Amino acid sequence: MRRRLVVALLAVGAVLLGVVVNVVDARLLPYGPTGATGEVGEDIGAFPYRVHVSDVRVAETILEPRLFEPGDPVASDGVWVVVTLSYATEDRLRVPSSGRIVLRAEDGREFPVSARSGLTTWPAGPDTWVRGDLAFEVAPDAVEHLTLVFDPGLQIYGPMPMPYARIPLDLADVEVLDAAELAQPVELAVGER
Repeated sequence: MRRRLVVALLAVGAVLLGVVVNVVDARLLPYGPTGATGEVGEDIGAFPYRVHVSDVRVAETILEPRLFEPGDPVASDGVWVVVTLSYATEDRLRVPSSGRIVLRAEDGREFPVSARSGLTTWPAGPDTWVRGDLAFEVAPDAVEHLTLVFDPGLQIYGPMPMPYARIPLDLADVEVLDAAELAQPVELAVGER
């Protein structure tokens, strides 16, 4: 009888331990992506990056940067949204994947950095801020409520959140330009964004 009681108590203890572990795991150890929301004009963390959006323009066409003359205009079936952003890393020299930086519409549609713009992401290092323009081709009906999503895309294994940055862009009253000239990436002086 005593042996059966010990076995029953051990079985109940194992079930209770399993329930406690599942509750702790579900509530205290975040898995998957976690977003940090910020505003245009402030630094937002997306480990291992710090991101800063300084300007947003909407245009009918874009002009690619060239050394000594303006580039040819590139039109779109929609509109171009040009985001001027800078970023730096916290650990080592890195280049974010341009496919991981998107504009997300209110209805969930995502618009990646356009391959037709000629500019993609650029390398940045620890506390070395680099600023440039990224151009996105966006459907005209999605322009008013866009959010820039900067996802480093790191493969972190185990019970650790994977952070990304969300920056809402207020483009409801923005004027649509005929053309927006894209700027080449430039390394910034200390303290500049």
